[in-house]
Amino acid sequence: MKNLINYYYALIINNFKKINDSFVFEVDNKNYEFIPFYGDVNKFYKNYLTLINNNKYCHEVIFNKDKNLLTFYNQKPYILLRKNIYIDKKVDINEIINYDIPIYGGNSLNWKKLWGDKIDYYEYQMSQIAIKYRILKNSFDYYIGLSETAINLLNYVDDTKIKYFICHRRITINQMLDEFFNPINIVVDSRTRDIAEYIKINYFSETINLTEVFNYLDSLNFNYDESLLFLARLLYPTYYFDMYDQIIQGKISEEKIQFYTKKNAFYEVFLKKLYNYIKFKYKIPEIEWLEN
Repeated sequence: MKNLINYYYALIINNFKKINDSFVFEVDNKNYEFIPFYGDVNKFYKNYLTLINNNKYCHEVIFNKDKNLLTFYNQKPYILLRKNIYIDKKVDINEIINYDIPIYGGNSLNWKKLWGDKIDYYEYQMSQIAIKYRILKNSFDYYIGLSETAINLLNYVDDTKIKYFICHRRITINQMLDEFFNPINIVVDSRTRDIAEYIKINYFSETINLTEVFNYLDSLNFNYDESLLFLARLLYPTYYFDMYDQIIQGKISEEKIQFYTKKNAFYEVFLKKLYNYIKFKYKIPEIEWLEN
């Protein structure tokens, strides 16, 4: 790996640290990360330039000697990032809101198809592995039900009324700004995506309360369709499916899922109060099980 970095980037490194599939090292007091890349490289670079042109900081993408973004290592595509600043701070909702950059033209909302396809995949997979993963099986139908409610809510969204912004693939609990500023994590989506994911995971961890959520909703001034997307995102259990994937891949033990399953009732109370608040403010369609 040292020879490859030297050959493609003219950087001489003596030591590096491997973190999962990435490699981190330091040259001239600057931190670098050689990180796997999967996806549409042209779309990625377009989003990256949007950040740069709007004076939003993100880690710098380094081209290789052939003026390519991608360099292959062990037959996998990688991108080299230079981290020109390092802030030892966790992401907060104000950071998310201030990072918003509007994107105009050529975008579409794909949540309904994406979530529907995922449910079909998970239902088939669970039919094959239910005997092995009994803890997952016991909770699985509940989260499929939440997902179906979220997807049904999307039927009321007028896609032409959605505004698009620079967002992130995922906002995680205790996420550091170092990860938040990684341009590989950037996507174009509704601004409700990052905000809802942040609120969802932090409510589970009891680091944000309902009053704060109401205050954020008032200040953000969502339109009607954004309010539906926001609620749908809170209903859709990304937290559960992310952990489910880690369990199936053997990265964590099955018992870890109980962090969420034991808080079902706690989160339902939150959803019902938030639903009633949004329903009163935006006159959204009735969701029967959230009425009680």
